[in-house]
Amino acid sequence: MEMKSESFAGMVDGANTITEVFSVVERIVLEGFKAHRPVMLGLADLGVQGAFMIGAFHPVGSNLIVLNRTPLERIGSNAPKELFNAYCFHVLLHEYLHALGLLDEQLVGAMVHEISRKFLGENHPATVMSVKGVTHFFPFIMHYAPGTLPELKVEIVRNFSQQGTNYFV
Repeated sequence: MEMKSESFAGMVDGANTITEVFSVVERIVLEGFKAHRPVMLGLADLGVQGAFMIGAFHPVGSNLIVLNRTPLERIGSNAPKELFNAYCFHVLLHEYLHALGLLDEQLVGAMVHEISRKFLGENHPATVMSVKGVTHFFPFIMHYAPGTLPELKVEIVRNFSQQGTNYFV
């Protein structure tokens, strides 16, 4: 049974944790592309430098997705849950596609837009972010935070992925 975009959008909007948002990402990619890869989630303080921000990254060759805490904290404390979840969906889908071996940024960006449009709907905030960028909804995340970036310390989020697979980084 193919799920309608409203049900995936409802699942993203109603998610209570980043893990729940990621489970929707996994389901959509599995349904749409028959692709799956167990991943771990890490959180790191990457900050924001002027008008430049890394929302997340995937170290090539690993099964790790690292989210930047700074935008998560700023969005989480300044936006409704549905917009926070849309942001999480957007960055997790992007990095999950990288984890699946797609490394071309333009291709991944186009795929994030097409997947978001097809499975969440044209007007869902995650779809809009894929076209207009995250600052369309969150201009405040780009405000400069004074100070230097701390040494990169990645905290692994326990019980992020529920597959019974041995993990490697």
